[in-house]
Amino acid sequence: MELKGKNVIYVGGYGGIGKSCVEAFLKKSVKSLLIFDLMSNDEFLKYLQNTYKNSFIDYIHLDLAKSETIKDAFKKAKDLIGSFDIVVNGSGVAVEDQIDLLVQINLAGPMQSSAIAMDYMSKANGGNGGCIVNMSSTANGGNGGCIVNMSSTVGLNPTDFCCFYGATKSGVIHFTTALAQPMYFNKTGVSFITVCPGVTKSPMNMIVEKKSFSIKFRPQDVNMHENVIEQTSDALAENLMTIIENGPNGSIWAVHDGQSFKVELPEIWGPTLRYRTDK
Repeated sequence: MELKGKNVIYVGGYGGIGKSCVEAFLKKSVKSLLIFDLMSNDEFLKYLQNTYKNSFIDYIHLDLAKSETIKDAFKKAKDLIGSFDIVVNGSGVAVEDQIDLLVQINLAGPMQSSAIAMDYMSKANGGNGGCIVNMSSTANGGNGGCIVNMSSTVGLNPTDFCCFYGATKSGVIHFTTALAQPMYFNKTGVSFITVCPGVTKSPMNMIVEKKSFSIKFRPQDVNMHENVIEQTSDALAENLMTIIENGPNGSIWAVHDGQSFKVELPEIWGPTLRYRTDK
């Protein structure tokens, strides 16, 4: 999927990782880029607008803890740029001492954002189809778009360090992959891809260190910030562009140490539903 000339929405574009990712999109000469986030960042927005003058760039307020603001944000985006080609759900928090907020921002919010974006992008509703970055077998391409949901490598395996955060990210992989299946894709034309970053240098890592449920259980001399190898947000952003350009619908990608690779999850139980054949 060629990114040049596409309309992009990035949810969480003012975060540490988000800043690198939105600029990576602009370097690809996208037509429009809208940043959805809780708080505005006028200085960064002006920098982007002054640097990438051939792209339309703007900010729209969104609070993933309030579903009505998600609906309002997409309606405003529709009024501003018309159709969407790419939607990236990139917001996330690591406050394991606030479980309700953790689940709302990391799981329920992306669920609602994906569902609303899917409705706007669906060819059944007059949209162009699209790609919501998750998993499937139909390649991105042509004039379709993409909804990319950012999970984490800690969502791929149970992790003692951040057990609750990892559970929300595992949920992102599950619902994104499910929405990429033919039952949805054949009607909507919207594809999904899941991206699972490994440890990436960002301000959130300090929060993980302080707000992790494991803090009172792990050895006191273990300092994640000092001992864990971190990839840069720019390296993650570059890999994200490649994944969107080349990744198939329904695929799951890990980005670790600046390298991306496709993840194949085994089918442990299936088919989930069995139908009667005696009627």
